Amino acid sequence: MSHEKLALELADFWFPVIADENWDQRLRILDEIHGQLYQDLETTEEYEQVSASFVAALIDRLGAPPVTHPAQARIYAGSAEERHWGGALAWQFGVEQDADTDAPPARMERRRWPREMVNLLTEMWIQGRPARCRLVDISRFGARVMPLRYQPRLPPGTTIRVVVPDGRVRDGIVVFSGPRGVGLEFQEAAA
Repeated sequence: MSHEKLALELADFWFPVIADENWDQRLRILDEIHGQLYQDLETTEEYEQVSASFVAALIDRLGAPPVTHPAQARIYAGSAEERHWGGALAWQFGVEQDADTDAPPARMERRRWPREMVNLLTEMWIQGRPARCRLVDISRFGARVMPLRYQPRLPPGTTIRVVVPDGRVRDGIVVFSGPRGVGLEFQEAAA
């Protein structure tokens, strides 16, 4: 069975279960489904393909409403569709989404070290425990990640390791955690 066909069958099966739930409950249900999928599928790549297509199909079955809730943003961030994760990113940064491109518009950067928008599915380790996340942006001294699975709010000072675009693993400390993601300060500046 193809990855796309499996994802669509899963969406058909699970849609009635999540349709009448709120976004927090949907996220918890999807977290359990993703955990089982991760165990059932043979490779991480297969899991990522099926999972992202499954989430995209569910969002479309829900009518793809604009992102207005933290749990909804986390769900949208795990979609295979740019218009979904772009909506999550736009909500995260508090900007209106560009209707022509489905991508968040540029914002004026006021930080000392500008952050580069990344949008990369990657790995992180929270106190040694692995988790999937979307690396949203990165700078020489920090990054913002959006966990793909439900995570309790991480207190400042929590240690996190994250794989960055060049393939290196960077150690960071949580400086803020909220509905729009987790902000990290790297322990060592990038060279």
